[in-house]
Amino acid sequence: MKIQIKSASLSPFAGISFFEKCFNTSGLQQLIDNELGSRVATIGYSYSDIIKNYWAIFFAGGDCAEDIQANLGKHLKSMPGNAVPSADTLLRGLKELATQNTKYTSASKILYDFNINRNLNGLNIKSLLLTGQLESGQQYDLDYDNQIIAAEKYDTKRTYKKNTGYFPGIATIGNKVVYIENRDGNANVKFEQAATLTRMYKLLQDNKVAVNRSRMDAGSYAKEIIDVVAANSKLFYIRSNKSAEMYGQISRVTEWETVEINYIKYEVASIPFAQFYQDRNYRQVIMREKSGTQQADLFTGDN
Repeated sequence: MKIQIKSASLSPFAGISFFEKCFNTSGLQQLIDNELGSRVATIGYSYSDIIKNYWAIFFAGGDCAEDIQANLGKHLKSMPGNAVPSADTLLRGLKELATQNTKYTSASKILYDFNINRNLNGLNIKSLLLTGQLESGQQYDLDYDNQIIAAEKYDTKRTYKKNTGYFPGIATIGNKVVYIENRDGNANVKFEQAATLTRMYKLLQDNKVAVNRSRMDAGSYAKEIIDVVAANSKLFYIRSNKSAEMYGQISRVTEWETVEINYIKYEVASIPFAQFYQDRNYRQVIMREKSGTQQADLFTGDN
């Protein structure tokens, strides 16, 4: 049996060195500092130092800035040339990148806070392009949804799920987040969404990322939102809200096609979509399945 004596400086997080090498050679360091600008020269840590070390905390299994002092700092300092800031410096640097909330007033005179950070959203897209996860000039399918982020911060509001938190709008291409815009947890999902989507599409276009198809749930079912989506997508799919008018159209459908989706049989049909428009060739796709009982539906008259 051969025994090797290892140095006391051996790190259990040596794999993080591969992350740092990729970070330094990919051009992310230069991109971050070019996009976010310089911090005060006497501070000693750039934004790229702050972001790189913050990422490293999570890649090494940490879950908060304080882990850089309590658990991980000495290991991160073992990487040659890596400038490791304190937890206070990390948090202070991130706070410098924050933007002031924008206030919107609803028709019922309720005030809502939105947080719009074009700089960080732009940096995110440029990082995806730089690392080859997106390509300029390519067309992509984009998904947009609002997601409740539960939290107990001082400025959180009560959400429709009866907890406190925020309700940001989030756009993704595949598994990559390409836009985030925060909003109060009690804000209606449709409120000012058209403006949010306009900013999102503009930022993607400025970075030459084209949208082929946009896909959204019923939270985006409103005329002013559809107008924005249609103007910025080749195709779009939006789940509609139920209405008496729509059920009236459905009850007049006589031809249904049977399909199987995930081993479940459905009947599908399509009808002209005319709820918001009379001059556009949109269609409404209807899908139905038989209920487990013979009880007739109040609106459609069948089961």
